[in-house]
Amino acid sequence: MARVCCLAVDPKDIALLGAALKGAGEPGLAIVARLDVAALRKLAPDLLIADLDRQKVDPFEMLRQLRFVLPECVIVVYTESVGSAWARACHLAGASCVLSKESREPLLVSGLQHAIQTGCFTDPRFAA
Repeated sequence: MARVCCLAVDPKDIALLGAALKGAGEPGLAIVARLDVAALRKLAPDLLIADLDRQKVDPFEMLRQLRFVLPECVIVVYTESVGSAWARACHLAGASCVLSKESREPLLVSGLQHAIQTGCFTDPRFAA
């Protein structure tokens, strides 16, 4: 079964996250220029990696909207923030997985694999 994976991140992060997705066994990849809820609904990705750090709207409201239109999608937040409160708020708003931009490829791969298999993962950097 072909899966649709989308990246909505800073262009400088595409190579690293593309390699992490490939390492997690996800070969297909679509890159979207920005988080557009209507466009993503049409794409209906199985996995979405989103950088919420650059959003001009409330990141938690964006997550709630994405979760509403993509109920079966594994939504991954890729962020610079490392506070446990931030990670918890992301999960409560609808994120399946929260990954730190400080993490290297091996942790990104294992985090993505865990999120795909179980539906949830939080980068250890967010520990309280």
